Amino acid sequence: RIFLMPMMVDNQKYYQDEKKEIDVFTFLFVGRLIHTKNVDGLCKIFVKLFSDKNARLIIAGGGENLSNFQNKYLNPKIEFKGSVFGEELIRLYHNASVFVFPSSVEAWGLVVNEALSSGLPVITNKEVGANYDLIKDKDTGMIASNMQEFGDRMLELYNNPDLLKRLSINAYKLMKNSWNYQFYNRCLSRSINKVKERSLDAD
Repeated sequence: RIFLMPMMVDNQKYYQDEKKEIDVFTFLFVGRLIHTKNVDGLCKIFVKLFSDKNARLIIAGGGENLSNFQNKYLNPKIEFKGSVFGEELIRLYHNASVFVFPSSVEAWGLVVNEALSSGLPVITNKEVGANYDLIKDKDTGMIASNMQEFGDRMLELYNNPDLLKRLSINAYKLMKNSWNYQFYNRCLSRSINKVKERSLDAD
């Protein structure tokens, strides 16, 4: 009596025919700036590990902590964009190297779908629900158990362009070929058919 449906976005909006070469290695976060998104921890680990590297961190999202973070992290390598939507958001995805999502509480996280569809490897904390379907055993990103490990994964992708490229290709393929609206429609049709069968059996 319970049917599971895949969480979806319109993947096609985020596809790009060829991943762009990025001059400055760019980590991207997209989400509301609330405590459970752990943006403070992300900024701290970035400052600790990347202050002397050709890298930057872009934070896209509004929320109660935006002004606090802007004042706390007056760092030329960290840019707070505020709330971003539409084509501007897609451009951020397309001009990033890696998507970082360190939430400590996250039932799913549709931004993971968006990032993978854009061909971005994704680093998440283990609490992110999308891990189990989109990252774990999919070779599309990395899952960290704590922020120190999260930072280690960031460094690993920064220092390994071959790994970065492989995860990027796998991310795009997963969303284009598997986790898409066609898959959603198959799941929906299967659910409807099972309900119909049970209705006939009841008659």
